[in-house]
Amino acid sequence: MCGILVALAKTGPIDAALCRRALATMYWRGPDLSFSEVWDGRLFLGQTVLSITGRPPHEAWAHQRSASGRCRVLYNGEIYNFSQLDAELIGRRPDLRSRFGTDTEVLANLHEVSEPEQVPPRLDGMYAYVVFDEKTRQLHVARDIQGEKSLYVYEDSQWVVIASELRAIRALIPEIAVDAQVLRDYFRTRHLMGFERTVYRGIRQILPGWLETLHLETLQWRSTQTQRLRDWIDPETMRRNALRSPESLVEELEVLLARCVREMLPRDRQYAAVVSGGVDSSLLAYYLVTQGDPELLIAVNHVGKDLISNDLMGFERCLGRPIHIVRVDAAAYASEIGRCQQACGAPLHSHSFIGQALQSARVREAGCRVLFGGDGADEWFGGYDAYRTIQAANGRFSPSPYMTHAEPRVAFLEDAPDRLLQDLASAWRDALEAYAFVERPDEQVTQAMTYCDAVYQLPEVGLRGADLMSMAWSVETRSVYLRRPVIQFALNLPASLKTNRDPGCPPRWQAKWLLKQVFLRHFPAELLAEKQGFAGFPNEAAVCLGAPEDYQILQALGIAPGTLPAAWADRATAWKLINTEFFLRSGGRVSADLHDVVAVR
Repeated sequence: MCGILVALAKTGPIDAALCRRALATMYWRGPDLSFSEVWDGRLFLGQTVLSITGRPPHEAWAHQRSASGRCRVLYNGEIYNFSQLDAELIGRRPDLRSRFGTDTEVLANLHEVSEPEQVPPRLDGMYAYVVFDEKTRQLHVARDIQGEKSLYVYEDSQWVVIASELRAIRALIPEIAVDAQVLRDYFRTRHLMGFERTVYRGIRQILPGWLETLHLETLQWRSTQTQRLRDWIDPETMRRNALRSPESLVEELEVLLARCVREMLPRDRQYAAVVSGGVDSSLLAYYLVTQGDPELLIAVNHVGKDLISNDLMGFERCLGRPIHIVRVDAAAYASEIGRCQQACGAPLHSHSFIGQALQSARVREAGCRVLFGGDGADEWFGGYDAYRTIQAANGRFSPSPYMTHAEPRVAFLEDAPDRLLQDLASAWRDALEAYAFVERPDEQVTQAMTYCDAVYQLPEVGLRGADLMSMAWSVETRSVYLRRPVIQFALNLPASLKTNRDPGCPPRWQAKWLLKQVFLRHFPAELLAEKQGFAGFPNEAAVCLGAPEDYQILQALGIAPGTLPAAWADRATAWKLINTEFFLRSGGRVSADLHDVVAVR
């Protein structure tokens, strides 16, 4: 994993020292190596590096340039099929052989032989990158189709800035203002959802599956959607799967997961695995233990709230390994919120971020660079309770609580939610169209709900937390459920194999039905618990903030004071008020003390 910073001064020479200081705010994304250069006096290219694949040299740019030197690549991610791509390149051009065994070199050399828009569809992995083509004087900016890695873009009359994190942009241009409407919109959705927007005016994010090109002479952008997840849906494959026996699909999924995990194992770096007691992480841990040798198995127990991870002895017996438990109380949780918001540069998209951060701190302490988790399984394999209820596609928005619109419990004196409403409605239309060929309305809606959550909500919330909270501690997060072959398999499963609504199917077996059949091959049925959801102490953190009527958020967002008591009585709205208040009081500042020790009790 790495941190990327590109800055273009439109009207004059660039301040390289200022850019290097901004790059340094992402040191924890790449503690092994940091390098930068200025091209033509106005373009700053910088990166921090956390080395996972191969042995990159400490000579700046040695493995970031293409063979001819024409292309420089700034890259954050892992390309799991890079060896295959390298072999194909060598077959065409022997001079493109990688020298250091890194996926970065392969990515750079692909741009020697392919058009920029042809590269992303060939990559099986997680990535966000910027390629500077000196010959064409263009910047090519791309993000993976599943949205695991992020890139942000800021532009005004003086600057174009591209970065892996919001705080790097704000370190360079601290006067950027908070977008109050995005914060108001937060009260209309379950989690903080910006789509292309961020909480700062003028900063947007590259959307998953998109390639954007900036011509340095004209300063014009060109955008291309190189990949769409809906294009991986094949009606004929789904029809064949509907006729197959469930046992054959269970076997196919078992083989697929095992193969993908083998391909993802770090070759010579220590790694850890989350074992929360749920189906997703426990199954992944089984493959890691049987096919690899994880240094650490780990779980978070929010004391008194985590019913499943409170007792993991059954999983320890099955895996033959102890599971290290990070026990978090309300005080430790509250003390971590500010630190996590500094890493995000924004309010937390979900209150699960705190547990992820504390867990990553322990993983790093154990000397591990990679943490395997179960991100994506709920969305791609039908794990949420909402999928178990037959819905009707007669509304403007998805019936899923994660992608629907809800009227806020607070009243704003000024409010303009049209952009959010359009984005939510567009996402739901896209999901319904993706499965328009499904004949039964209830099945179409179920498929569309899982698709909509996976394509739009997952990158904004779950994957944002997995990246930011782990990289704040120099740890890379990986999930087998986000691999291209696994997503393609899930996209073409009949709805009944994601959510089994058969009256004879026990409730705890209904969600993620097919994935649970694989789980039961390796774990006893008594370890299959009802889904708990995220625990934690989000609302208890209010003790740090004083009386709600004194919150800055009331004036900052224009909240009508008379609506506060009723809003505070709603637990979900109260957390949004607390989360946003923490953010406003910090001013979104980048703090130098990000890694001061926080006690976990």
